[in-house]
Amino acid sequence: MRSRVLFPLCLTGLLLACASGPRSGPEAPLTDTGPVQPCTSGAPTRTEGGTVVDITASSDGKVHFSSNTVRVQAGQPVTFVSQVQQDRCIGVSRGSLLKDGSQNPLLVPACQSASWTLKSGDEPGTTTQWWSCPTSDCSKCTQPQGITETINGTLEVTGRGED
Repeated sequence: MRSRVLFPLCLTGLLLACASGPRSGPEAPLTDTGPVQPCTSGAPTRTEGGTVVDITASSDGKVHFSSNTVRVQAGQPVTFVSQVQQDRCIGVSRGSLLKDGSQNPLLVPACQSASWTLKSGDEPGTTTQWWSCPTSDCSKCTQPQGITETINGTLEVTGRGED
C-alpha cells in the first residue's frame, strides 16, 4: 500500500521538476564550477599598497584568499592581488564604507591586482561582509545568500584614520 502512494508522488515531483526547468538570470548566484589555474607568469605588482589579500589556487584547484578577515585603518586601501587565471568580482555589502568613486563590486582581472580605499571618517570597529564571484562582468554578481554560493569574508575598520 505504501509503495502505491509513494510512486505517484515521486512521479508528480519529477514532472514538476522537469517542467520548471533550470533557473537563470541575474538573481542566480555565480559559483566556481571548474578548477582554477594559477598564473603562469610572475605575481602581479602590488603598487596600490595598504592591506593585501592574495587570491590563489589551492592544491585541489579551488580559489583561496590569504585572509577572510581583513582589518584595515580608515582611509587606507585594501588591495586584492590575483594569482589565478580567472577574473573575479569582489563586493562589499555596505558600500558606504568605501571612498567615493570606488567600484563595488570591484573587478580583479586575472593575474592582476585592484584595490578599494576606505573612507577616512568611519568609526573604528565597524565590520561589514565582503564576497566574491567568478566573472568579468560585475553586474552579474549579487550578494550571496549562503556561504556555499561563493567566498565570503569580513572587512573591519580598525581606526579613524585622517579626518
